[in-house]
Amino acid sequence: MKWSDKAWGRITPLYDKILKLPFNQELMSGELSKDKFKFYMAQDAFYLGEFGKALSTISGRMDSLDHVLAFSEFASGAIVVERALHESYFKELGIPDEVEPSPSCLLYTNYIRNQAGFANIEVAVAAILPCFWIYKKVGDFIFENQKTGNNPYKNWIDTYSGEEFALAVSKAISITDEIASHTSEPLQEKMLEAFEMASKLEWMFWESAYRLESWPV
Repeated sequence: MKWSDKAWGRITPLYDKILKLPFNQELMSGELSKDKFKFYMAQDAFYLGEFGKALSTISGRMDSLDHVLAFSEFASGAIVVERALHESYFKELGIPDEVEPSPSCLLYTNYIRNQAGFANIEVAVAAILPCFWIYKKVGDFIFENQKTGNNPYKNWIDTYSGEEFALAVSKAISITDEIASHTSEPLQEKMLEAFEMASKLEWMFWESAYRLESWPV
C-alpha cells in the first residue's frame, strides 16, 4: 500500500467531518454570510503567505533537483494566489491589507513553518500535504454538489476544483509517496502523525471561520 493511501485512510473520518461543517455546507449552497466569507478570505490570505514560506523552506532542503523545482513552483503558486486574492476579493469585500491571524490560523501556520524548518524533511513534506489534498477534495465535492449555478462564491469553487490546482496536488502526493518509499517504517509513521495533525488544523481553520474566531483576551 502506498503511503498516501494509508494517510488518507487515517484521516477519512476527519475529512467527512470537514465536509459537514456549516461553513462548507453553506458555501456549497451559496447561503454563507458575506461576513463569514470575508473573515475566511482574510485568514486564508495570511495563511497562503505563510504556506508559501514553508514550501520555499522545504524546497531549499530537498536533495533532488526535481523536488527543489517542484516545491519552488508550489511556493510561487501559493503567493500568486494570495496576490490574486488581494486584487479581487480584498477589494470587493473591503478587507484591509494587514490581517491579524486568528488563534487557529496562527496555530496552523506556526505548525507548518516549524515542521518545514526543523522536522525531518519527510515529516515536513507530510505536514504540508493536507493543505493541498483536503482543499482539492473539498473543492471538488462542493463543485459537484452545488445546488445553484449562481453561487456567489463561484470563483473560489472554480479555483480549488480547477485543473491547474489538480495537477499541483497530484504532483505533491506523488513526491510524498516517493520520499516515503525510501524511508523507514518508524519515520513513515511520523509522517502519518504529521499529516493527521495538519488535517486536524484544517478542520479548526474551517470551523473557526464560521465562528468569526477572535482572541479571547
